[in-house]
Amino acid sequence: MKKRLLMITGAMAMMVTVSFGQLIDEKNITLTMDLQPILQLNMDGPDQIDFVFDDIYDYVGGITKYGATVLKISSSVSFDLWATGLSATADFIWDNPVEYGAGSGAVANDSIPITGVELRQFPSNPTVQGAVATCTGTYAYSANNDYSASFTPATFAQVGTATMPALALSNNSLFTTSNATPYQPPLSGAAAVNAEKYIAGGEGVGAGCQIPGGSYLTQTLVGGIPRDSGYFFTLDYRILPGLPAVFPSANADASDASRTAQAFAAGEYVSDADLATQLGDLANTSDFAAPGVYTMYVKYILVQDQ
Repeated sequence: MKKRLLMITGAMAMMVTVSFGQLIDEKNITLTMDLQPILQLNMDGPDQIDFVFDDIYDYVGGITKYGATVLKISSSVSFDLWATGLSATADFIWDNPVEYGAGSGAVANDSIPITGVELRQFPSNPTVQGAVATCTGTYAYSANNDYSASFTPATFAQVGTATMPALALSNNSLFTTSNATPYQPPLSGAAAVNAEKYIAGGEGVGAGCQIPGGSYLTQTLVGGIPRDSGYFFTLDYRILPGLPAVFPSANADASDASRTAQAFAAGEYVSDADLATQLGDLANTSDFAAPGVYTMYVKYILVQDQ
């Protein structure tokens, strides 16, 4: 009897000493992130803007379309923004699909310069605000480097024996380039008032020449002005034919070699030859734009700059 009890005790002791090890199994997932550069330009406003000059006062004072285009920018990279005036046929001048007949005493219908279109932007280009450059590149910035200046009224000067509109030296003349190179950016040029025209950013890749990535969606107003400008712009358009219609605000452009050798003093033409240099075929008091329908288009270009 005693022997049997001892055997049972031993069996119980063996069962207590048995233990189980902890098991672990795992799987890993690799995450990758591809940050694609994003440049997004939204434009609010009509696709076609009509200027109808059917009143003599419109010739003298021009027609202005206020707030006709609103540009909204969102970008994950630094960028530049500019506008280029283009046509479908000859470089630097408006197309003329409809003529209203000969005998008006006007020049051939191929001489209205695209630079006769003027833009005014709000707010100003952050790189040239207050005519103080924040860009540290090699280019000279000034108030002429964007379209923030007010439209300049037409003035008149004596040319030869007749009174003609004098060059207004507009800070708002639309930049233009050859139709074959529509994406050519504005370049610095001492011979042209409107050679360096950026709505936002500037030519070159130097520090401060570009607008950092951001979006109009995150902008707030401080005193009625965007706190972080560069992502939201309102644009006005003006066309001033003058009387006669020689478009006095059409500045020379560096991309048009025939208009860079102009000679004038104090903003007034000193001879018919100077006027001819500035306006091409619109050379004297008997030469002015002919009646008709003229067309051109403005291309807004947003490009990465970093």
